[in-house]
Amino acid sequence: MPHPASPARLAAQPGSHHHAAPVRGVIAAVVAVIALASLGGAPAAAAAAQGPVMEAAVMLEGHARVGSWMAIEVYLRNDGPSVSGELRLSGGAQSRTTFGTAVDLPPQSDKTYLLYAQPPAFGGTLDVVLVDGGRTVATSEVAFTVHDAAQLVVGVVAERPEGIVPRLDLLPAENGSRAAIVPLQPADLPERVEAWAPLDRLIWQDADSGQLSPGQVTALRGWLAGGGRLVIAGGTAGGAMLSGFPDDLLPYRPAATVDVAPESLTALLGSVPADAADLPALAGPLQRGRALATVADQAVAAEAPFGSGSVVLLGFDPTHGWPADGDGAEELWRRLLPPRVAGPTIAGDDSARVNAVSQLPALALPPFGGLLILLAAYIVLIGPINYLVLRKLDRREWAWITMPVLIAVFAAGAYGFGAALRGVDVIVNEVAIVRGAPDTTEGTAQVYLGVFSPSRGTYQVEVPGGALLSSTLTAEASGGTGKLDVLQGDPARVRDLTVSFGTLRTLRAETATTVPRVRADLRLENGTLRGTVANLSDRPLEKPAVVLGGSVVVLQDLAPGAQQQVEMRVRSVPFGQPLGDRIIGPALLGNPSGTDGSALRSVVRQAVLQQLTYDPTLGATTELASESPVLLAWGTGPVLDVRISGQEPRRTGNTLYYIPLPMRVTGDTAFEGDLLRSSVVDADANFFSKDPGSISLGLGTATLAYRPVAFDGVLDPSSVTLGFDFGDGLPGQPRGSIRPLDPQPCLDEETDEPGCEEPERPDLCDPTTEGCVDREFQVPALEIFDRTDGGRWMRMQPLEPRGTYELEQPDRYVDPGSGTLLLRFVNEWHEGISFNVQVRIQGDVR
Repeated sequence: MPHPASPARLAAQPGSHHHAAPVRGVIAAVVAVIALASLGGAPAAAAAAQGPVMEAAVMLEGHARVGSWMAIEVYLRNDGPSVSGELRLSGGAQSRTTFGTAVDLPPQSDKTYLLYAQPPAFGGTLDVVLVDGGRTVATSEVAFTVHDAAQLVVGVVAERPEGIVPRLDLLPAENGSRAAIVPLQPADLPERVEAWAPLDRLIWQDADSGQLSPGQVTALRGWLAGGGRLVIAGGTAGGAMLSGFPDDLLPYRPAATVDVAPESLTALLGSVPADAADLPALAGPLQRGRALATVADQAVAAEAPFGSGSVVLLGFDPTHGWPADGDGAEELWRRLLPPRVAGPTIAGDDSARVNAVSQLPALALPPFGGLLILLAAYIVLIGPINYLVLRKLDRREWAWITMPVLIAVFAAGAYGFGAALRGVDVIVNEVAIVRGAPDTTEGTAQVYLGVFSPSRGTYQVEVPGGALLSSTLTAEASGGTGKLDVLQGDPARVRDLTVSFGTLRTLRAETATTVPRVRADLRLENGTLRGTVANLSDRPLEKPAVVLGGSVVVLQDLAPGAQQQVEMRVRSVPFGQPLGDRIIGPALLGNPSGTDGSALRSVVRQAVLQQLTYDPTLGATTELASESPVLLAWGTGPVLDVRISGQEPRRTGNTLYYIPLPMRVTGDTAFEGDLLRSSVVDADANFFSKDPGSISLGLGTATLAYRPVAFDGVLDPSSVTLGFDFGDGLPGQPRGSIRPLDPQPCLDEETDEPGCEEPERPDLCDPTTEGCVDREFQVPALEIFDRTDGGRWMRMQPLEPRGTYELEQPDRYVDPGSGTLLLRFVNEWHEGISFNVQVRIQGDVR
């Protein structure tokens, strides 16, 4: 598909330097030949014989992920005869899919095309080929870097990226992979949201957002709605650089520059140097989300959710002066750019959704009753009845004729019985997850579509709208299906799709789409979510459910224009029924083919919800990873207008709408369970791991941030409850209050304060001795960050296992803007300990 761009844009990308120089050399040679053409006719003829020259590069500086789309920008210059052909390459996890796009190059023309592909699992280069009538006209090699499903990829769009990139020391992923930091230019960002999939976080500083095209802004919105995080940092350019970002993305629109006292930033940067000076910052009235730092009634740092993602605006420059020199900068970036959360959109296994697509009556086993009747009739007819009839006619020798005839008749009957069950129509079945945002119709769809053929056939498939088509991840991994030939454009085409007799061939499609407009007014009061959800679209929403973490309330079907009340007690459910069981009902065992269509739909929807809550690291979970309530609702019917040449296919579909909802938090609120999020800020232990049920810590420390779900306003904390248990279900026993040690232990020889004492080694008694606490149940030492007086870590009194404690003076430790509580667990003596932490933050939100 043609795309307005210049060859300079390609040559400027570091990811394309391996081929840019040769291509520029070829272009220079061509120009030289053309110049010589003025001196003679033979050189002119030689120049005309030159074919098109091609230069290609993968956008996002060549960074890609298996199973996700990458955009390849291809510049073509034609100084010879016209070329009408295709750009092609082989991609997919096992390179079993050919992706192509049509090309039309008149004489003396240059054009830029965009080709979308999924990278192979192995290797780092692909060949882009220009083909005309089966003849290869030009070839260009593009390089890319593949990241696994857990690795964090952070893009940095900045006037001076060298001031940010070296400072980003982010936490590794669960598998130990370090974050990839990628300097980008605004032109490196694709115009299709599908090609943003390799990017997890984006930092923007001092770059003119007005350079973004409308397509890039639309893709940015879709990326944020799907879970992306944008961090906009202040710098030297001022608020004018944010003109390209719509108001509904920003938490506030900067209106002035103010001076910020260092103490106002302790919630973001932790401890502040004693000689820290005031900082200039962009300030403005808060429009959305919550303030992270304020001056008077103006926000100078704020965060706002957008769909499943978020936008953070830092009015000050965190890359210059004292904020960049201290440890607070590292803590800030780690908090704003957390590790990648695994989920269904990044897992390399889509088998659950492929299985959901295959749930068709035509593919189900025949009903047992029908088979039993057919078999019984066959036995009775070919045996006793055949014998009795022939004996009555006194023609028993005819059995040599009647038995083969009866066998043939029953074979034809069995075939007819099977054909009647499977039908004679080509069927297109779709299973889709459509993600949107509240009070808008913009969204993205990931659709699995299956083509069922009652007989072996080869089909030409078209999808109007230009969806990106590919094989499923499961098919690529198994290699059990034939190759796929995809021609991109509008419509997108799959050429010569082969489907075997009575089977289903599954494809994957991704595209921007419209989402039912949903408006919600939800508020959290005393641990209960209350409010209304309204369907403002013209589509009915079936089986709607509001989900927050592991808490679920199932509503009645929402007709167009209908509204329903919501009341849900929010509690943590780390173990228990899967999410699908609580929304759809218990999963059916056995074969549901003999039941009605509703039972089959339930099986399909169970499979989709199973994939939605699947974590490739932890396996199946009972919770939905989201910062806010989410509306999960179903629609019947297809999302895509799939057409098959020469056929009128029967079309079926199930669509899950995933729409995050806003939530207001006011009054006295207890944040715990699903209302409290924890993230790792730092870990220097010789080994460390964290999952929803426990923390494992070797010798060293681990710092965790416990933060309530997003709320507007400020939190006046009234109590903080802390406790340790060991995942055995025993409730913590109240053990009174907890306060800092006095004097504090000497924890660092270089920074010790006068009057500190060496920490005491705990008494590690013999576990066989009566009354000794087993080392298995030892708890780490606990330090809590005190945000007053510039900020410092305070070692707490020793805690007992299986006990809960009330923290004295909680307002010293809880950030009022975000509600964040920083805890550091210290293991100084034990080889390794495992424990679980109970945290409860209560206060008045106003």
